[in-house]
Amino acid sequence: MGVPSGEIIARPMVARACGCVQEFQHYAVDRYREQRKAKFQKTRCPACVAKLVEEQRRAATLPKKGEAFKALPPGTEITMSRRPDATWAGTLVGDGTKVEATGEGPQGVTLALARAWLMARGLWDEAAAAAADSKPPIQPIPAVLPHAVVPTPPKAAARPAAPKPAPAPKPAAKPS
Repeated sequence: MGVPSGEIIARPMVARACGCVQEFQHYAVDRYREQRKAKFQKTRCPACVAKLVEEQRRAATLPKKGEAFKALPPGTEITMSRRPDATWAGTLVGDGTKVEATGEGPQGVTLALARAWLMARGLWDEAAAAAADSKPPIQPIPAVLPHAVVPTPPKAAARPAAPKPAPAPKPAAKPS
C-alpha cells in the first residue's frame, strides 16, 4: 500500500496517537484511504517521535540503580509517605542537599531520589554517563594464568546418621 499520486481533493485535520492534530490528505483516486487513515491515527507526529527519542536517550544516560545508591554518602536520610491518590512522595537529605520526588511505588521513588541527589550535587551528568558507557579496551589474556589458592569453607558438623532398621525376618518354608 503506497501513497497514491494524483489530485488532492481534501485536507481534513486528524488526531494522531500522540494527540497532535495534523493534516491528512484525501486523494481523488485512493483505494486504501481508510487503511492509510487508520495507520496515520496510530502513529505519532515527527516532532513527538523526535521528543520521545531524545527522552529515551537521556534516560539511557542516567546512572544505574547500584551506582546511584553506592554514590550516596553515609548518613543519608530518606523519608517517604503515601498520598491519598495512591502515589508516593519522598525526600532525600544527604551532605546538606535536599531533593524531592514522587512516583507510583516506593522503589521507584528511592531510585529517583538517589538520581536527583547525584544530579543536584553535580556528581552525574550526561558527559559522565557517556564516559561510563564507553567500555575500556579489552586486555589480552596472559599466556600463563596465575592460580589462586581458594580456601575451602569449613564443613558443617555432620549429623549422626539414623540407624538403619533391621531387615525383616524371612518367613520359614512350609513343610509339604
